[in-house]
Amino acid sequence: MDLESERLERSQLETLSTPELIRHALSETRLLVKAEVMHAKKELKQELQAAKMAGIFLGAGAVLALTSLAVLFVALGLALPLGAAVGVLIVGAVLLAVAGLLLFLGARRVPKKPLVHTQERLKTDLQLTRETLQ
Repeated sequence: MDLESERLERSQLETLSTPELIRHALSETRLLVKAEVMHAKKELKQELQAAKMAGIFLGAGAVLALTSLAVLFVALGLALPLGAAVGVLIVGAVLLAVAGLLLFLGARRVPKKPLVHTQERLKTDLQLTRETLQ
């Protein structure tokens, strides 16, 4: 999408009639809205990808954590007479460590504040608009 508009010099703007000025302002506003929507879509797509990866890590970590807890409970039950359960106990501990790592990585990838760049651009646009209209 090409968002270039005709840039008018101050002298050109002073010679335009009111309807032409309004048309030009609406055209500029339309381009600004298109640009903001385009940027918001791009940012949202990136954040959805990050959220997807976070969800995969969190889901895999949760499943693995539940599995490892089940293995640890079985090992604990078998460990009472203290026999072959030592191997099962070690496997359960390793699975629990891997599950913790996956949960940590997933939690770090969850977006904390959505659409940060879009919000900043909109605040800047609003501030510039207010300064221009004053």
